[in-house]
Formats: sequence, structure tokens, C-alpha cells
Amino acid sequence: MTKSLIIGAIALGAAAVMAISCCNAPKNECCEKGSCCEFSKKLPVGVQLYSVRTDLEKDFYGTLKAIREMGYAGVEFYGEYYGNSVLQVKKWCTELGLIPFSNHVPFQQMIDDVDKVIEENTILGVQYIVFPYMDEASRPGVDPEQFKATVAKIGEVGAKISEAGFQLLYHNHDFEFVKMADGQLGYDVLFSSNDRKNLQNEIDVCWVDYAGQDPAEYVKKYSGNIPVVHLKDYKLEGKLSSAPYALIGISTDNSMKDEGGWFEYRPLGEGQVDIPAVIKAAIDGNAQWLCVEQDEPSQERTRLEGVAKSVEYLRSLDLM
Repeated sequence: MTKSLIIGAIALGAAAVMAISCCNAPKNECCEKGSCCEFSKKLPVGVQLYSVRTDLEKDFYGTLKAIREMGYAGVEFYGEYYGNSVLQVKKWCTELGLIPFSNHVPFQQMIDDVDKVIEENTILGVQYIVFPYMDEASRPGVDPEQFKATVAKIGEVGAKISEAGFQLLYHNHDFEFVKMADGQLGYDVLFSSNDRKNLQNEIDVCWVDYAGQDPAEYVKKYSGNIPVVHLKDYKLEGKLSSAPYALIGISTDNSMKDEGGWFEYRPLGEGQVDIPAVIKAAIDGNAQWLCVEQDEPSQERTRLEGVAKSVEYLRSLDLM
């Protein structure tokens, strides 16, 4: 064997050893560099527009254009169009080549006038309508009867939305993961109490992790019933005495602080969620969309810079 072949073989062997050791590293550290992650396919990646809400308010079209230029395939709305008609918003998405795949709609709107919700989202052209947030009185662990009634009402609305050709999804926070009297977690009761055709999951992996559960394992648990996976990362030190989303807007530097600890939303790959494991579970579980969300900017980045940084990370994994 020539000297050059020997050197080449040594280098190849070293690379293989490094790949093996990296892939066994905690939290797929090697994957953060994009060097050894393997996924069976790519999923379309969208962004929850709440992440860039102040930009939308100033320049709706310009913000959609910036999102498309970053490489996002679609957008998930949150029921706010800042004075623009739903028809106009749909036209802009079509012009830019953005797919409006989903919309978060306050549940009270669905209860008060589900026909209007269906009409608007038919124009917008989404596939999924999402229950985004449960009021405190209805949450598991607060009032068992109120929670039971809310769960039933979600199923009723989901049936109407299903009949209209949409799929109702439930987007979680951490408060659903409290233990009920029978030992079940509220999150699991919500879905076991409803027909899957009327209610499916939009799992937010940040809040699953924050609640002390393994987000990748939860994606696996509901395999086949999570069409949209919310990718959100965060960093936590200590333990907050209040929920981080309740503190949004209080701290001028966009981190969430109180006497118990410190919390900050982060672009993908810069926090503590095992994003590659979640994505693998999402692909294996037949998810249809990955949806990036960053509730608040951090590390002195703007909102648009934050979601752009997540694109860089997903590209490093060869997913965009």
C-alpha cells in the first residue's frame, strides 16, 4: 500500500470513529454541526408568525417576503392580520410561494362563531385550525368539572371543523402535563376523551420539555396523530415561580426573570431541547410540517434574525 493510501485509510478510519463517538454524544452534539445526523426524509418547514408579530404589524407583506427569502416553505397564522383582509393575505402568500398551512384561532371565537372561522380559513386556504391556549379556569388540576366540560366542547368544535374539511389541532403549553386524580396527565386525558378525527396534536416541544417530559418520546407516543410539530428551543437556569409566557413583555431584555430563576427563548440548536431527536420522531411518526416558533427574540437579535438563525441550524442538519 502506498504512503498516500495509508494516510487516506487512517483519515477515513479516524472520521468513522469521530462520527460514531459524536452520534453517541449527549444531545446529539455532533448533529449541531450537521456532520452525522441522518433523517429518512425532509419535511416542509414553516414558521409561526407570532414569532415576528411586531414586524408584521409594521409591514405585513415585507415580513412575509423576508420569511420566504429565508427559505421557509409555509406560514402558520395566529388570527391577526393587522387591518389586511384575509383575501389579501392569501394573495400575498400565493404571490410569494408561501403555503398558509395552519392558523391559531382563539377558542372563544370558535365557540361564538365557528361558521365565520370556517369561512375565513377557507379563504386563507389552511389545512389545520389550532386551539392555541386554554384559559386558566379550564386547565387540568384547577376545576375537574370545568376541564371535563372544556374537553367535551373541544371535541364538538372539532367535529364541526372536520365536517368543513379542516383538522382541529391542540397546541399545548406546560400546564396540560399535571397529574389528574386517576394518575393520568391532563394532556393525555384531553386526547383519549376525543375522537382522533375531531382532534389531533400540534405538539410544542419546548413546553413538553419545560413540563419535565421527554418531547421526542411524546412525539413517538402520538405517532400518526401529530401533523404539525412546533420546534421551539429555550434555556432555563433555576426554576421560575411564574410561567415564562406569563412574563412576556415584562423584562426589557426579553429574558424571563423572577426570584426563582431565568428563562430565555432561543433559536433552534442554541437551547436545551434535543431538536434532532424530536425531528427524527416527527419524521418517523408521519408528521406533515415542522413549524419554527420563537416567542421572544434573544441574544440581542431581532425577531427576524431569530427565526433566520433557526433556518441556519436546520440547514446544518440538511433539512432545508
